[in-house]
Amino acid sequence: MADHPLVCICIPTYNAASTVREMLASVLAQNYPNLVVHVSDNASTDDTVKVIESMADLRVIIHRNGTNIGGEGNFNRCIQFAEGKYTALFHADDIYEPDMVEKQVAFLEKYSDAGAVFTEASLIDEVGAKIGEIRLPKGVESANGLYDFATMFKTVMQYSNFFICPSFMARTQIYQQEIKVWRGELFGSGADLDVWLRILQNHPIGHLPERLMRYRISNKQFSARVRLETERAIIFKIIDYYLEQDGVRGMLNFDDFFNYKSLERRDKLGRAVNLFLIDRPQEAKQLLNSTLTWDAFKASCQSRKGLLVLLGNVYLKFLIAMHLYRIGKKSLDYIKQVTNR
Repeated sequence: MADHPLVCICIPTYNAASTVREMLASVLAQNYPNLVVHVSDNASTDDTVKVIESMADLRVIIHRNGTNIGGEGNFNRCIQFAEGKYTALFHADDIYEPDMVEKQVAFLEKYSDAGAVFTEASLIDEVGAKIGEIRLPKGVESANGLYDFATMFKTVMQYSNFFICPSFMARTQIYQQEIKVWRGELFGSGADLDVWLRILQNHPIGHLPERLMRYRISNKQFSARVRLETERAIIFKIIDYYLEQDGVRGMLNFDDFFNYKSLERRDKLGRAVNLFLIDRPQEAKQLLNSTLTWDAFKASCQSRKGLLVLLGNVYLKFLIAMHLYRIGKKSLDYIKQVTNR
């Protein structure tokens, strides 16, 4: 074990009885030999704890919250339980490939200045079938796999949050001495991105270009409800927060702010679609009024995504103008199903 520093896997759980066995089995089957698992159960009302107890592995320590303290509160408890040299916060419904921990530790041992490392992932549905993958956005390159704050912040402004939260492994010392808490009171469900950006302000972060986990997309997840939101996405609150910090705007150029405006138009289109689907077409129309701009046409000439956003705006405006609510709902619902995969 002297050659294998202790890795702490923290798993926040809540009513995850249907998936936690497969997830925990994948963690316990890791090739890496020196790990401990802390489960922080957030007052589950199903058999989550019983399922974990039935697996009877001495490496697993279960902590039960007396009451539900919210998702971000439970992540904070995980940070308190963290031990060893490295800590990862895994999700209770995902699956981890056997060499994930081993490869992440090897990277962090090689690059002592790296504060954390994340990976790519395969996307799976509720029954475990592969439906896609998540990769680092194209054009983001590094010779050694390390990235600084400016690079990643610019990429977030263009592509939104591309970090895979349950793929992250950080140095335990950074979690406990620098991060300390997930700032849910500021950023709600977007607090994970704030954590990565805070780490990046002091340390480069690594990225392994391998799909070392399977990330589950389910209608039961909180993120599924987020995809139905009609309010401005929380990511803009996070970006705006960092734009107000000293020195951040000086890292950016015209293209970065152009990308930010394009990201806002995509968000408005998504919200307008959701409003249309819940029978609020006039609100959808009002939201779209500011999206057909010269910048939108320029973006449509520069990227496929920009073109799709422009066409989506025109199509939705057409549906509203022609009062094609029934057929419009069917077509938009299908488009959402395809694009969310």
